[in-house]
Amino acid sequence: MKNIGIDVGGTFIKAAVVERGGKIVLSSKTPTPKNGEAIPEKTVEIIEELLEKTSLGTNDIESIGIGVPGVCDSKKGIIVNCPNIENCKEIAICEYLEKKFGIKTYLDNDANCAALGEYLVSDEKCDSFVFVTLGTGVGGGIIINGKILRGINSAAGEVGHIVLKKDGEKCNCGRRGCWERYASVTALVRQGKRAGMTGNVSGRSIFADLARGSVKAREVIDGWLSYVAEGICDLVNIFQPDEIVIGGGISREGDIILNPIKKFTEAHSITDNRYGKNTRIKISRLFNDAGVVGASFLYTQN
Repeated sequence: MKNIGIDVGGTFIKAAVVERGGKIVLSSKTPTPKNGEAIPEKTVEIIEELLEKTSLGTNDIESIGIGVPGVCDSKKGIIVNCPNIENCKEIAICEYLEKKFGIKTYLDNDANCAALGEYLVSDEKCDSFVFVTLGTGVGGGIIINGKILRGINSAAGEVGHIVLKKDGEKCNCGRRGCWERYASVTALVRQGKRAGMTGNVSGRSIFADLARGSVKAREVIDGWLSYVAEGICDLVNIFQPDEIVIGGGISREGDIILNPIKKFTEAHSITDNRYGKNTRIKISRLFNDAGVVGASFLYTQN
């Protein structure tokens, strides 16, 4: 039996047929609708495409798992609110898909799904594990003893909405100064434009400019990384986890972003290595596949 994982992002919906061992059989993606009310229908389309291309029937699929970029009610299978997608509120997506395909469907925050995926492929034992994804926003997922920490209302792990600067930039969640407003890739692009970068500015283009020796790119990235590192250090101080993994497409930059974060955390966290170990901080192993792989394993969490 195989499972289907769906990762609803602010830009794309990605879906994959995944074997029980975590291997992706086939994946596909489609632009995320600007109107969140269209997400269930668009998800049906991409699932049907996968089934057709793999010649699988609904009887070959054990479950469907969906990760969404916002708050959801995992028990009821309802998307409560996705701040970065318009009109994405109170959507009973699990019921919709179960009626369409007759397959048990599970729902969770996208970062929780990515955290589960990364946790499952970690090469070291983790009783406590935190995943941070840097993308359109900043998401987080926390795993304790093999289980996603959901909290009393399924909304735990929203690390991107810790306030980094009181009365700072307004966030889509309604508060001001959230970590997401300073440490997401969207924030990096915004900071690059404010610094005078022109053309088609993106996270990728800024790092490409850095590789070509741009002083301006160096200044922008250093400033952005200072915000990222502050938040990571806070998470170390709060949770003292075995491992923190940083994901999202930007994590492919590897040591360029990892080393400054580790250096800052070692200098500013409250730990002093008295027990011979500190939190391991690593780069994602699954990169953009973490969400769909983790979503495909949501059936193990229920």
